[in-house]
Amino acid sequence: MPVFAYRALTNAGRARAGVLAAESARAAWQELRGRGVYPTDVHEHTPATRWIAGRVTAAELAAATRELATLVEAGLPLADALAAVAEQAEHPTLVRALTVAHARLREGASLADALAATPRVFPPLFRELVRAGEASGALPAVLVRLADHTEASAVLRARLRTALTYPTAMAIATVAVLAFLLAWVVPQLTSLFADAGARLPLPTRALLAVTGVLHHIWWAALPAAVAATVLATRWAATFTGRARLDAAILRAPLAGRLVLRAAAARFARTMSTLLTGGVPMEAALDIAGATIGNRTLAAGVAAARDAVRRGEPLAPALRTAGFPPLLIRLTAAGERSATLPQMLDRAATTHDREVETTIAALTSLLEPALVLAMGAVVLALVCAILLPLMELDGVLR
Repeated sequence: MPVFAYRALTNAGRARAGVLAAESARAAWQELRGRGVYPTDVHEHTPATRWIAGRVTAAELAAATRELATLVEAGLPLADALAAVAEQAEHPTLVRALTVAHARLREGASLADALAATPRVFPPLFRELVRAGEASGALPAVLVRLADHTEASAVLRARLRTALTYPTAMAIATVAVLAFLLAWVVPQLTSLFADAGARLPLPTRALLAVTGVLHHIWWAALPAAVAATVLATRWAATFTGRARLDAAILRAPLAGRLVLRAAAARFARTMSTLLTGGVPMEAALDIAGATIGNRTLAAGVAAARDAVRRGEPLAPALRTAGFPPLLIRLTAAGERSATLPQMLDRAATTHDREVETTIAALTSLLEPALVLAMGAVVLALVCAILLPLMELDGVLR
């Protein structure tokens, strides 16, 4: 069924925009009038007419998934439930994705195939779990677990953003102060020192030398820095560059441990969700490896998948991949007791707590360290400026 983009006015005169599925433009027009809005533009939604409305956040996707699970569990037909969720959603990109999925569903496609029409909104993990839920007849339960999984990811990202907000604000404030001092205060004082003819202290001479060098080479240093950033970004985006960067991060003394624990938690929770939803082991390893976020560990998961395909247990294969010992032990216990999804979920919870504890400790140490370091830099600059002023004041008296 075609999907149409529209712009309309409400009874209160407010503008609305969105997408809906209909047999024709006339049918779309009539459906909008039935909703109590006055369409001003209705045209078929194609990739050429698609607007950019931003990325759907994990919290928004989790809320839509939980609402869909509630409606399906209450006995509402899947197509009607999907239409209701699309009606309640606020993010334009999510509304479009749900409407497109609703149209594909009414054409006879499965829910997983309908969601595959917008892969940027519904990732492979989401679609494969929905496919497994449809095949096993446990779609509401799978949707609830998907919502839990997505909400947990959203909470972790929110905590990371919160932890980095204060250090980022401090760094920006310090850079602004330094830029002000170097760009306005120091040049003003340079002429004053030159007119006085007095011998300047070493800190002041060093500051003036640095300022003079920056004044003469900034026009070349700025493009060079931009070019180096672009080249480094492009190199990091290549397969080889990303693989080397990921390997280097894992070898870092403190960051490597944190990244490894976070990746292990993501891998374990994804595997637990997939296995609970009925996805086969090999397919689950493929999806979990693709969502792990580290090329080195993803290669280890691919090797583990090959080992499982040969009939080997999962735990030794994960040990070879370099995962933490706790995940290995719980995986082995789950394989022996036939409770692998539960053990993986427990491992994910434990590693998530380790990551949160480490981040909290680092943040509590980072904040005073940043204050001291930035204060020392500003103090050195202020001293370099005030010392000669005090000497000049003594000379003038």
